[in-house]
Amino acid sequence: MFVISKLVLYMGLMKSIMYHYIRNKNKLFPNYNILEKKDYTNQIKKFSEKGLINSYEELFISSDKFLPTFDDGFKDHIFAAEVLKKYNSIGIFFISTSPLKNNTMLDVHKTHLILGKVKSSEALNELEKYLYKDKTNKFYNNNEKSKYKSAYNEQIGEDDKKKFKKIMNFYGDLKLKHKILDYLLKKFEINTKPKDYYLNKKEIKYLKSLGMLIGSHSESHTLLSRLPYREQFKELNNSKIFLEKIINQSIDIFCYPYGGKISYNDNTLKILKKLKYKLAYSTEYRDISFKDIQQKPYELPRYDCNLF
Repeated sequence: MFVISKLVLYMGLMKSIMYHYIRNKNKLFPNYNILEKKDYTNQIKKFSEKGLINSYEELFISSDKFLPTFDDGFKDHIFAAEVLKKYNSIGIFFISTSPLKNNTMLDVHKTHLILGKVKSSEALNELEKYLYKDKTNKFYNNNEKSKYKSAYNEQIGEDDKKKFKKIMNFYGDLKLKHKILDYLLKKFEINTKPKDYYLNKKEIKYLKSLGMLIGSHSESHTLLSRLPYREQFKELNNSKIFLEKIINQSIDIFCYPYGGKISYNDNTLKILKKLKYKLAYSTEYRDISFKDIQQKPYELPRYDCNLF
């Protein structure tokens, strides 16, 4: 039996691991929880002793190997892929396409940048001050506050940080949210260029040349369960087509922005099937069984790397 931390990982079941930032501490993220390069390398080395996935076909069979997955399309993931290559293994790199198409930062990462630079209590205070202004008194949708109240409840961390992320990622008017985040970035003097943050087309092709798998992570990393069918279809279809043109290969793997069952709905599942996606990954913390692959291929679980 293979044991990591308090998680007991049983024989015969695939373990999918979710990664985001893989970088050393720096002035951009002094306060944010990131995985340092040496810790990532040590994890992959440990997983390799048990077995790492090394082919696309293995995603569809029952095995006790590890499957590393990487969300958001950060430049960090070049290093991650090169480490995997040394172990003759592969990972899935889920990419949101809006930064590539529009040269813009995603709202979810504006939130990370703010919380990475300033104390969460200070960030939340400035956010609430902004929201109390008369022009934003209709920011909240009470139905959504009730629907997504469980968001981040399982995460360990400061309450102020979780509250800030919940407001910005799960609640409120989407257009106004862009404006608020841009205001806070300016307020805290945070200036990051998308081209320095995200993979470009050449780098995505490089990942493919290493044998890595490319998957869609939607266009704008918006919470899909908040969107009507037509907008969800656009998020899943446009990102698929855009990535297919880059790598000259079909895109049939997806993972949900924010993950968890509250991040998608029946419409999402219907669209995935309509667009002929074969697999979709969530953030439920457990192993992947053969039954999951056969009966619920659009709701495959993953572990957060920080649990290890």
